[in-house]
Amino acid sequence: MVVNYKNVCVLMCGGKGSRINTSSNTLGKKIEKPLIPINNKPLIEYTIDAILNSKKPFKIFAAVSSNTKETEDFIKYNYSDRITVLRTQGKGYSKDFANLIHYFINKSYTKEQEKRYTRNDNILKRIKTQDGIFECSKILFLPIDLPLISTKTVENIAELKQQTPLISLVIDKNIIIEYGLLPTPYAVSIDNKDYCHTGIAVASLALFSSKVTKITSSKIEEESIIFNDPELAFNVNTIDDLSKVKEYFSRNYELKKPETD
Repeated sequence: MVVNYKNVCVLMCGGKGSRINTSSNTLGKKIEKPLIPINNKPLIEYTIDAILNSKKPFKIFAAVSSNTKETEDFIKYNYSDRITVLRTQGKGYSKDFANLIHYFINKSYTKEQEKRYTRNDNILKRIKTQDGIFECSKILFLPIDLPLISTKTVENIAELKQQTPLISLVIDKNIIIEYGLLPTPYAVSIDNKDYCHTGIAVASLALFSSKVTKITSSKIEEESIIFNDPELAFNVNTIDDLSKVKEYFSRNYELKKPETD
């Protein structure tokens, strides 16, 4: 039986977290990045809550690896009925990302595929009767190090229009600097202005071919979409970032939306 989900969310939580030294005196002991506590709540749960609080029917996956065995245990213990665990090789974001895209292309079908195979019922039947098959139109790849991300922001991202198989969300570099944060080195120039990658990507399965045997992230047609929400500026990659986020929660000040040109 095919389960229908308009949108799928994939929590990217299989990295080594090498940029944040969780064995420093700040935390006292080595902790996997997704489980770093902020206000007595694991970092990953801020993103999980933002998705679960939505009224939209999201199907949630967590992409873990041998780097995050404790995170896998945490998800299985607390969210076994709401989050499906996927194990990646943990050999780098780009490689894991490409493998996940390949997995979803071959584990789901779209209305566009249904139209394409209307004259061949056997093909469509085979697609729909595979184990674990489901129907979805978009996949949101969300990093677990954006603790300020809100349900509304997740929903807005899901509603973004796209013309390429993949879109990558970027934020104005000046917004990050404005909050005293260190901009990520992964930047892109748009109209002579610098934007930083947020780590969020959206894949439209309808824009991929129906069956792909091999795929690499560098070969996927991608478009950068500007998404200047300051919630996405607070990306926890270093101990200093973590301190800034904790400071935000302690002050609980309101994030200022950037003025439009």
